Amino acid sequence: MNRPLTFGEQLRRLRTSADLTLEALAERSGVSVRTIGDVERGVSVAPHRRTVDALARGLRLDPAERESLLRDVRARRAVPAQGPRASAVAPHRVGDFSGREREIAEIVSFLGGAPAGRTAPVVISGLAGIGKTTTALEAIHRLESSRPILFLDLDGLSPAPLTPLQVVSGLLRQVPGAGDAAPRTLDDAVRRWRAVTAETPVTVLLDNADAEAQVRPVLTLDPQSAVVVTSRRALAGLEGVRRITLGPLRPEESVEMLASIIPADQRDAGDLRDLAELAGNVPLAMRIAGNRIAATPAVRAGDFSARIRSAENRLRMLVAGDLAVEAAFTLSYEDLAPSVSALFRSISVIDAGTFDARIAAATLASPVSVVDVEGWLDELTDLGLIEARGGNRYHLHDLVHLFAGGRRADAESVAETQARRARLRHWLLASLERAGAWFESDRSATDAAATGVTFPDAAAADAWIRLEEQHWWPAMQAAARAGEHALVVDAADALHWFSELWADWGHWVELFGLAVESSRALQDDRLEAMHLGYLVWATAVESRDRVEGLRLARLAVEVAERSGDHQQLGWTNYYLGWMLQQNGLDGGPAASHAALLHFGLAGDAVGTASAAAALGNHAHASGDHQLALDEHRAAYDRVQAEAPFTTHAMTYVVGTLHYFMALALAGLERPVEAIEEVDRALAIAEEVGAVNLVRLSLRVRATAYLAAGDGRRARADVERALDGLDLTSSTEMNTALRDTLLPLLEAADRLT
Repeated sequence: MNRPLTFGEQLRRLRTSADLTLEALAERSGVSVRTIGDVERGVSVAPHRRTVDALARGLRLDPAERESLLRDVRARRAVPAQGPRASAVAPHRVGDFSGREREIAEIVSFLGGAPAGRTAPVVISGLAGIGKTTTALEAIHRLESSRPILFLDLDGLSPAPLTPLQVVSGLLRQVPGAGDAAPRTLDDAVRRWRAVTAETPVTVLLDNADAEAQVRPVLTLDPQSAVVVTSRRALAGLEGVRRITLGPLRPEESVEMLASIIPADQRDAGDLRDLAELAGNVPLAMRIAGNRIAATPAVRAGDFSARIRSAENRLRMLVAGDLAVEAAFTLSYEDLAPSVSALFRSISVIDAGTFDARIAAATLASPVSVVDVEGWLDELTDLGLIEARGGNRYHLHDLVHLFAGGRRADAESVAETQARRARLRHWLLASLERAGAWFESDRSATDAAATGVTFPDAAAADAWIRLEEQHWWPAMQAAARAGEHALVVDAADALHWFSELWADWGHWVELFGLAVESSRALQDDRLEAMHLGYLVWATAVESRDRVEGLRLARLAVEVAERSGDHQQLGWTNYYLGWMLQQNGLDGGPAASHAALLHFGLAGDAVGTASAAAALGNHAHASGDHQLALDEHRAAYDRVQAEAPFTTHAMTYVVGTLHYFMALALAGLERPVEAIEEVDRALAIAEEVGAVNLVRLSLRVRATAYLAAGDGRRARADVERALDGLDLTSSTEMNTALRDTLLPLLEAADRLT
């Protein structure tokens, strides 16, 4: 009877049938050359399922062939291993270790002992491949201590990690004089461990811990001994320990590390920084890349960077001998419960920045409570697959993001991934609309949407818009590309008044430009006129392009006339009057009067107040400050009598009226009254969070203080206006404001 093929023989036959070398299969699968060789030679007779899955992907097996391999492995793993577990061979200390000086100094200080002689156990956790073990070894060897060093691999990511009894027994076997007979119970092992370490203090490195229970018995040792534990998990249940969480290396440390590996004649200036960035500043990834380059003298660092630049190729290329980035991540991934691994794959569609549990939940195909998702994210954090960034925010490291995306691609079709991205996009834009509704008088902010978040108040809505811009702005751009035009125009309209509060965002021209294009695609003249008006504002305020603003304003009036909508005829004429004034052309007052007429017909109180204020601005621009003051006061009185400012939009308009009255009073050389009006404008601007109006009001008040001879207060106002303003920014808005504030600062200095 023929002998059945071993798993290694099956693998070799499949590999040669596919015409693949060991190196080629390693690059395709992410499994190291050494691991594949060990399997084929029979050294590893029952590899983990994660390894088999990776090899099957690399061999491009069909589902039936893959299942056949898995059945064979399961059968072999069912046979219990014979003999003792070998886990006390310490990895070597890295000769070219670099970086981590701050972390190592901290670990050494913990292990060095307090004045009373007691050392603090140290738990080092972090992402796979981040260098936990090498950092621990380096710190231990830098200790000025004569204590023997004991090492034990706790096999935390295997299907059967060491038990507490195996852990203590494994350490006792390394201590001379501890006795040859293995302890039979954990109590016996702990008693002997205490006795041995009381006589001979030791330094212990417990590597790759899975759970607190594995470690606790070891912590009962004599207080003069020291323990370092490494784990992908945080082991939060351990008490009385010091914690070090390792993240990616700092850029300068990464360059130093790569320079110690890659010969100088295989790299050019800038190559190492570029390579470090592509490797995510992860030590394992950089060591693999450096080793591969150094092992092939004809390869240059820049060439290797070019090869791994594509996301699809990067993890497959980060394999060198028995080192593989993807295999390191796979160990943690295979330890996840199905629901958690599904979330891990799902959040790979989040393309940028940090995220919270609500955004993570929005990526899932079926509704899941945010509470459950928070728990799953905590588990992913505990295993080092995602990073906790504080404030209930999480982050996927670039390489882990690629890994998760690869697992998602294995688990679902392209159409399913597109649907997942669309769900997240719709959730984000629905939430954006609900947030913007707090600042729009014609929207009910408390109504719940079919999807997305509702917000308890304007402050929460404002905070969400600013914080999640890294997500909703790409979502809006993607919606425009996908032809989801109704979503784009609705979200953009909801941000209309909020844009006044965040005027220095820097993308309003592009955002309202997208909305104009979507309005045209919908063939809706009213919407197009509306968003052309918003685009006029953005072009004038953000880009300071008055000529283009005038062209857009004239186009907006034409489109509004086609629509016949009085409200849009009011707003487009308002913008036209403003742009005519800004360009020094006639016709501004006439356009503002036309705006007043249409606003009256539409019953738009905010528009009426805005057009009335515009008439005052025309007078101010012509140098008639008294007429400007009269017009602004008349507009203010009309608001008080007809439309008390209860909405955000009207409150903001009233704040601008106080600002304009202060401007007119300053022009009339009545500084005391100007300061009183500015105080009112500032109170409203601060209430609604209008940062730009705050800065403009402070500028007017500083001018009034200078006129009154008070250089000290003028300087304080200018400094406050400059506070938070990016003085190095080249944006037109910041540049214009900065250029008017700095001369006031010089004038204040001359007075003081």
